[in-house]
Amino acid sequence: MKKSNSGQGLTEYLMLVMLIAIVSLAIVKSIGAQVKGKLTTVRDNIMREVTLGD
Repeated sequence: MKKSNSGQGLTEYLMLVMLIAIVSLAIVKSIGAQVKGKLTTVRDNIMREVTLGD
């Protein structure tokens, strides 16, 4: 009898896709936190300049 490996291949493919999705989300979350920090610094600097300019 010949066994079908299509189910195993699909499972491996889905596991790989899930791993890529999890890693991608972690990267986006990390970069998002860094960008948020930079934008907060920019906002604070602008607000300080506006306040000092009065």
